[in-house]
Amino acid sequence: MKREIVTDVRDKRISGRETSSVLISDMIGREKDKEKMIQSLLNPTSSQGNVSVNAIVGIGGLGKTALAQLVYNDEKVKNYFEKKIWVCVSDEFEVKLLVKKILECATEEEVRNLELEQMHKKLKRNLEGKRYLLVLDDVWNEDQKKWDDLKAYLLVGARGSKILVTTRSTIAALVMGVDSPYVLQRLAENEAWDLFEKLAFGEGHGAVMNPNLIKIGKEMVEKCKGVPLAIRSLGSLMRLKTKESEWSSILKSDLLKSFQTSENENVLSVLKLSYYHLPTYLKQCFTYCAMFPKDYKFDKKTLIHLWIAQGYIVCSSKDDDLEDIGDQYFNELLCRSFSHQSESMDGYKMHDLIHDLAQSIAKDRYFAVENVCEGIHHVYWPSSLNEIEMLVKVKGMKTLFFKSFPESVTFKRGSNFQRLRALHLGWNIKRVPNSIARLKYLRYLDISRCKMETLPKSINNLQNLQTLILSYCRRLRELPRDIEKLISLRCLMINGCESLRCMPIGLGKLTCFRQLSDFVVAWDEGSKGAMLNELNSLNQLKGRIVLHDLINVENVEIESNQVNLREKKHLQCLVLRWSYSFLYEETGVEKNELFLEKLEPHPNLQSLVVESFMGVRFSSWLSSITNLVEIKLFHCKKLKQLPPLHQLPSLKTLCLEELVSLEYVSDEEPSFLASPSITLFPSLQEIELNDCYNLRGWWRKKRSGVELAQFPCLSKMQIRGCRKLIVDDGEVIEWGSFRSLQSLSIRFLSELKSLPKGLQFVTNLQELIIYGCYSLMALPDWISKFTSLQRLEISYCPNLRSLPEGMHLLTSLQKLKIEGSGKLSARCTKEKGVDWPKIAHIPNLEIEPPGF
Repeated sequence: MKREIVTDVRDKRISGRETSSVLISDMIGREKDKEKMIQSLLNPTSSQGNVSVNAIVGIGGLGKTALAQLVYNDEKVKNYFEKKIWVCVSDEFEVKLLVKKILECATEEEVRNLELEQMHKKLKRNLEGKRYLLVLDDVWNEDQKKWDDLKAYLLVGARGSKILVTTRSTIAALVMGVDSPYVLQRLAENEAWDLFEKLAFGEGHGAVMNPNLIKIGKEMVEKCKGVPLAIRSLGSLMRLKTKESEWSSILKSDLLKSFQTSENENVLSVLKLSYYHLPTYLKQCFTYCAMFPKDYKFDKKTLIHLWIAQGYIVCSSKDDDLEDIGDQYFNELLCRSFSHQSESMDGYKMHDLIHDLAQSIAKDRYFAVENVCEGIHHVYWPSSLNEIEMLVKVKGMKTLFFKSFPESVTFKRGSNFQRLRALHLGWNIKRVPNSIARLKYLRYLDISRCKMETLPKSINNLQNLQTLILSYCRRLRELPRDIEKLISLRCLMINGCESLRCMPIGLGKLTCFRQLSDFVVAWDEGSKGAMLNELNSLNQLKGRIVLHDLINVENVEIESNQVNLREKKHLQCLVLRWSYSFLYEETGVEKNELFLEKLEPHPNLQSLVVESFMGVRFSSWLSSITNLVEIKLFHCKKLKQLPPLHQLPSLKTLCLEELVSLEYVSDEEPSFLASPSITLFPSLQEIELNDCYNLRGWWRKKRSGVELAQFPCLSKMQIRGCRKLIVDDGEVIEWGSFRSLQSLSIRFLSELKSLPKGLQFVTNLQELIIYGCYSLMALPDWISKFTSLQRLEISYCPNLRSLPEGMHLLTSLQKLKIEGSGKLSARCTKEKGVDWPKIAHIPNLEIEPPGF
């Protein structure tokens, strides 16, 4: 029964288009708000000094964070600010913690064991002299001193730097020096209906729906009083209801009747209505998320594995797969607006009111620092909490999620940990206690980023273990030799385990496997490591797998490393990695090519990455993998010939790097007379050609006469270090084929003196980056034809002396960056340089001072 419900929802309601509409809905009624906020942020003048503060104020559920996110990701904002930082503050306004979060976001590195002044110095190095945007989301602090203490560490940016605050408290905004915050209003009646209609009926379907449903829907919207979160929650719920009686029942419900927008508790009443209408199997998955703190960023796959460990996901048929059903559950919750994508689009979060709802429902089954009791089942233990003895009170725990593992903890017999199903030990631990073997119910174990070299042998006793995550345990030398005893193992993540030299023999007996991140080929058959043929019985593998050290096949018979990748129809991404070492450059070309031929994947494969292959010819099977979306070839230094790629219908990304023997991407251009209706590279959107020093062109043999349509979707191209591909004395590249190109990056073409003339016909260009072209003397006058150009960067072109006269005609240009080009910088000095009048109209100028 459960399965039927899930399948019905998935097929009819949860398509990529429908799910994306939840994100699009953030724009409804907020276009003017967005433009006003952007205008305010891009205004460099301020009475507050170099770093000024703006605030968005409004009650919970109005969309303050959504508006800030729209502004944060806007192209004009991206072009204007050199550094963007997003930090969620929530209830705790602790200066040291906030400086740490800001520093981590600014540097994209984890900060450990640094004092406040050390972090300040590092933050200053990263932000000093740069125009930055810092978003402080969900601020509650009304303490003037705390804000003054934090602000002192932030006054290092260049003029025009901004801090954007979202808060429910006008007092909090005043404390931060914002006299006139932007007060976000409720949606107007028509805007509220537009949002509800798109979510409840789908894009463009409202006009053909039952008029009675439309009437009831408008009454529902009126009760929501213009609060987007309430409308979104209700609209997502009604999407799954088709009967008029169901709509009438929800309209008359007590929770909807009680909705008043003056108090946040009443916003929760509408959210509760959506929760009560969730299927049972989704309710437990949703409330499980109450364990995590506010603003926690969920990884989709991790959360699904945790649900599986708790037994929340059940297959009703032997053909069902737990991970696939879990994926459907997750998408249902996303579609119903119980979660949303994070501001960086690399994970998922819950709105703080949705999180409040989860905690109010979960009550004392989930951990709260101030309320530890015996009935708690799931515990998230923050690194700031040291009182580990508090856990002694807890009995029957099923999840223990340490942010940082206290090594004093042991899993001795009779302890409260005996019924654990999921255990996350945190980062940087030096050992896993042998007593872990006593956790006989354990199904999920994450010990990633740890410093140990070996795992305890007792780990093989965990016969119920389904998920083992060892990612980035960089010192780990080997996996348990008796790994076949882990008979329930479905997922093994060992990505980033750089010291791992082989896989244990017996891996192929674990036929429950669904995800294996990496496989390291043993040096030889006598090394007590597994050969590739261990993978032959693992045909249910899905997702991504990296095959390392394929060069080691040289040391054994190829038959020992026969692997039937073609049988693995669920694999989406395959990475074939030979070796980076110069020691292997003389390996047998013929043997490499023969081995690659035997690594043919299933046609369902979507992404193929090949590194350091030492053959001259690539296998012809590449042309037959018709679902390929991405092809990346790196460091294949002997490769001279690729099979035809022009008819791969789904190919969107092609990257060729350090293919130093390759002269042409394709051998012969197809004939128009033979195939007049063919479009070459019909879906290709992005090309990267890096350090292919001998690359001379696309087609080895170019046909004369009528040309076939080619590259209709190409929008982005990077050419780096391909010195024979762009030359001064001839048109090697036929730029007329790339008319749809929007972004072009030309890097490290040291002998290039002028841009190729054919480039003037690429008139849709919006971004042009020229970097490290040391001989470039001038930009051509025809650059004025780039009327769509929004961003121009010129870096390390020391002989470029001036800008062309037509620069003032580039009216769409939003950003000009010049660095490492002293002669040009001198001419572009503000109000004094000879070329200043040509660029004075550009709103965002980033000109490095001459002699810097």
